[in-house]
Amino acid sequence: MSRGILNKWASKRCIVNPQPHRATRKCVRTRMTMNSLKPIITLGLLGLTVVAPALRAAAPAAGSRPNIIFLMDDEHRRDYLGRLDATVKTPALDRLAKEGILFDQAVCQAPMCIPSRHSMLLGLYPHQTGILSNGPGLEEDQLPCDPLPELLRKAGYQTAGFGKTHWLAANCSTRGFEVRYSSTDREKGAIMMGKDNPAGLKRYYDEVKDYGDGEEFPAGYLGRTSAVAEEDHRDGWACKHCLEFIESGRDPARPLFLYLSFLKPHAGANVPPGYEQLYDLAAMPVPIQPSLAQVEPCHATGNDRQGMYREFWSKATREQWQQMVLRYRANCSWIDSMFGRVMDKLRAKGLLDNCIIVYVSDHGEMLGERYYRFNKYCLYDASARVPLILSGTALPAAMRGVVDHRLAEEVDIYPTLAALAGIPKLAGKPGENLLAASSRKAGFCEYSDRPGKVAFMWRTAERKLILSFPKTVVQTGKVQLSDAVAGELYDLKADPKEWHNLYSQAESATQREAMSRELIEHLNSVALKPAK
Repeated sequence: MSRGILNKWASKRCIVNPQPHRATRKCVRTRMTMNSLKPIITLGLLGLTVVAPALRAAAPAAGSRPNIIFLMDDEHRRDYLGRLDATVKTPALDRLAKEGILFDQAVCQAPMCIPSRHSMLLGLYPHQTGILSNGPGLEEDQLPCDPLPELLRKAGYQTAGFGKTHWLAANCSTRGFEVRYSSTDREKGAIMMGKDNPAGLKRYYDEVKDYGDGEEFPAGYLGRTSAVAEEDHRDGWACKHCLEFIESGRDPARPLFLYLSFLKPHAGANVPPGYEQLYDLAAMPVPIQPSLAQVEPCHATGNDRQGMYREFWSKATREQWQQMVLRYRANCSWIDSMFGRVMDKLRAKGLLDNCIIVYVSDHGEMLGERYYRFNKYCLYDASARVPLILSGTALPAAMRGVVDHRLAEEVDIYPTLAALAGIPKLAGKPGENLLAASSRKAGFCEYSDRPGKVAFMWRTAERKLILSFPKTVVQTGKVQLSDAVAGELYDLKADPKEWHNLYSQAESATQREAMSRELIEHLNSVALKPAK
């Protein structure tokens, strides 16, 4: 980095580590090669090519490491992508999917922000990190391994992070980010929106003051057209500074790890002008509701504001439902627009010539389905499944524009990016390289936010098992099937809304027992307690 650029960024307190590790070889435009490529091609959704590849990913040559662009948003349903549903307007993300791999069976590791993000950025399951709910996160001396930004910084990457991490630690550093802008997360050395733009942040919070805790009251879901300038929104502020960094903050001597994470489309739905006009209110779908007796009791009975949601939304008008859906979609389109602007700037600067791009959300959103459930906090598909895209020019040509049916998990992102950065294989990680062959039998997710109970999900594309255990048993580090206190089993092909629990039916016994054995084996093969 030139002295002038370095002084500019240091004067704004953006450079956290003024003497970062540097790569010694110049990056050149090359593409990763594969030792084998054996695609199985079938007919896909919306005319997509569908591939379930069996691949062995080769480590990149020392001088060819790609720039890594990590895009994340919050509470984005996996089916709210234009590539899967043409009525949703997300052209930037659709382009990434068209030019890369869309993993259509991906799941998060916990349907809550803080446990999910800890899992992604540490490459470990929630019971391995010890972060099981939306409470305090890990302090510096509790980290079990290098967070992904620090891992890449040590490997010679320039690291820049904008937006939400949600470490929620009292004495949190930037954890590997040399350049760090945070709108909400307090991190020592980061530029905070509350100091950089306090008046704008106040205008934002004044607008959403009636939206409640987490902006998740019914008023937050109904939302409004925002009267606040985009740069006074927390996500708009993060996007603005990300664009400025791309323009003048790059160190050309090192590959780039750029992290951009937005807080929306999580409620509240105060959307900047222009995005609601992309949708027709009268055309917005309203979810069909089961009876309460069909879907309760379950592993998530009584959790997180369900009484409030049911009281309001069971009496809401059709227009209110449609307004809620429209503004959630408009929020998705606004976030997509900012992703698009950042991608355009990176492209103009040549930073996508040799790159890998990841897009993911931390979890899904129930959006009123399954008897007026909102937000996440359960293991049903609308909450536990996530959009996951791997794109970029460093992907082999044969892997672009495909849908991969593998049972992907968000813990796979850490080892995948480490391998692409040329970092030797990491021990003790449950994730798989998304560019290599998968041996996973099912997708795994856990929900630990109910008093006294933990629920674990074991999901294939056809069926889903959910077993609940006492927390006291799980805390011993070993479980057995006889410890389970409740179970759910769903045929996802015949019952995609997950209304009909087959767990106790005699004709489901063979499938129930087989999936239960696999889940117990999985639980006992990974650490259920964090390392000391």
